[in-house]
Amino acid sequence: MERVKFADIKPASYNPRKITEEAFVELKGSLKTLGFILPIIVNRDNMTIVAGHQRTKAATAVGIEEAPAYFISGVDIESEILFNQIHNGVELEPEKNSECLAPRDWGTFHDDVPASDFKIADCNPSIVKDICRLIVKHGDALCAIVCGNEVVFGNNYIKAADTIGYPVHCYFLDPAKKGIFDYYFKKDYGVFNYEHIERADFMQGRAQPPRHKGIDWSVLYREVVPHLEKEDRRQVKILDFGCGKAMFINKLRRELGYRYAIGLEFFNHNLKGISIAKGHEMIDAFIAYIKENGIHDGGVFDYTICDAVLNSVNTQFAEDAVLICLNLFTKMGGKVFVSGRSKEVAEKQYKAKRNTVDSTTTVQFFDENGLTAFMQEGQWFFQKFLTKEQVQAMFGRFGFEPFMQYNKSGYWGWGAHKVRELTREEYIAAINYEFNLNLPNDQSYNRQGDILPLFGLAD
Repeated sequence: MERVKFADIKPASYNPRKITEEAFVELKGSLKTLGFILPIIVNRDNMTIVAGHQRTKAATAVGIEEAPAYFISGVDIESEILFNQIHNGVELEPEKNSECLAPRDWGTFHDDVPASDFKIADCNPSIVKDICRLIVKHGDALCAIVCGNEVVFGNNYIKAADTIGYPVHCYFLDPAKKGIFDYYFKKDYGVFNYEHIERADFMQGRAQPPRHKGIDWSVLYREVVPHLEKEDRRQVKILDFGCGKAMFINKLRRELGYRYAIGLEFFNHNLKGISIAKGHEMIDAFIAYIKENGIHDGGVFDYTICDAVLNSVNTQFAEDAVLICLNLFTKMGGKVFVSGRSKEVAEKQYKAKRNTVDSTTTVQFFDENGLTAFMQEGQWFFQKFLTKEQVQAMFGRFGFEPFMQYNKSGYWGWGAHKVRELTREEYIAAINYEFNLNLPNDQSYNRQGDILPLFGLAD
């Protein structure tokens, strides 16, 4: 642990937390009363704050000019952000606190406390796994807080250090200050908020679940196919909006004989990146399909499928635009099938006592709308997770009446009839958005002008 002057460091542009004025006042009170008992993290390569933005700002406001800090260097931006999220994750602490069997002098930092000095009571395995990965790759920049002999912060970190055989960084707090600690540290000093992060729409293809060739159908398609089997395969009109590699919609058409099954995907990934030409080709085919079949009963399609697309939206409006398009494209009384990730399941996963998921980062940091952000290869992409209540609220809002719901494999799904048209203004805004998503190298499809007249929406 070192001391660093605030004049020598700068904030990072990506800090995903925002704080209210009331919470900022409380944070200043915490620093004046307890001091800096949790070091900040700084990237030595560019002297940028990795974690501790709000405390640094609050400390400056009360006249503090420096803070204890741990430095990291040679770190990629993805790991920087994960350090930030885990360091700030008071809400990720397990239910039971561990015990320090050999407390040190109160009011002191120690960088070499053996993990064997702790009796570990509980942990969150998903978070422990991510902490282990960070420490092994970039070094230990985290810290626990011990009050008396109780670990009041950093329980997951201690378990990680024990797992990989590292000593523990600790601050030992005077037990007489336990009440003050509880008052300040258990407050909400900010919520995750991604409004200031630049969106690259084309990165959202990474948020889609992988489709393996050995899978016969996705969970949603297993619900759709029995309904389709009751229809005339030579007549029923089907759209898969956001069809990915078009595996399932092609199977309907080529193998099962559904003549009028078509897919539309804006982010067609090949081995080198996104094929913009393929995207235009699919839009052209969509336009030709509508011109051939026309608009009947307020739409084109008897069935519209939207499989896991709502996982990959990066704003609330993007989610709304998808659902508005589903309404526009579907005939009155037609069936719409939609699926997405369950927030309840995601939260249960990272609170589980055993980690059974793959080697990717498993901790999700949600904003108030269920949006979470990840950094890969220097670009942000987002995933959207919805609660049961949020899913139910979508039905009536976008003109649908549900007839089927499920929760399986971490996904929710529903089938609904279109029962109401939306406004002209809503349709125009959604088409303008969906058919002009941004693409690599400052490109976009700019095809909204081709779509709007087909639905009588041109000025």
